[in-house]
Amino acid sequence: MPGAWVGVCWRPRVLVEGAGEMKRAIGAAVLGLSACGYPLTQFAVRRWGVRGAAVAECACAGLAIRDTAMIASGVTRRLRAVPAVLLRLELAAGVAAALAGLSPLLDARSADRPAPATATAADTVRRAAVATLFAVHTVRFAIYLSPDQGRRAATARTSSQQR
Repeated sequence: MPGAWVGVCWRPRVLVEGAGEMKRAIGAAVLGLSACGYPLTQFAVRRWGVRGAAVAECACAGLAIRDTAMIASGVTRRLRAVPAVLLRLELAAGVAAALAGLSPLLDARSADRPAPATATAADTVRRAAVATLFAVHTVRFAIYLSPDQGRRAATARTSSQQR
């Protein structure tokens, strides 16, 4: 596939030229992964113990860090009311999920032993926080995939005039 240098990295020409089909396919794939985020994190924790908890913790903390950076950079001022509230809610759920995920991560259980069959209160809180995080993330991302649904009308017009 032909490509081009963009900055310091090589990218396929389809992405450089902004072909709509490729962007939609990538968006749909990311949306699908987001929708599967909760079951995937639960599978990882059950299957791989502490190692799986580390993977789930990285996913939750990564989303929380990304949301913090978005809010700090002023993204919420450019969004409509519902996506802005969802972004803040996603940050709160991400922080809660990351904090609740520390317990299984710090647990001394080896990666070879599966998680206990009975769920503790801390495990229930962790599951609820992770489920909320990925549900809000999926809804928010689905809003962004529809044209001009996430941005305020004035911001959308201004960005289209700049092109």
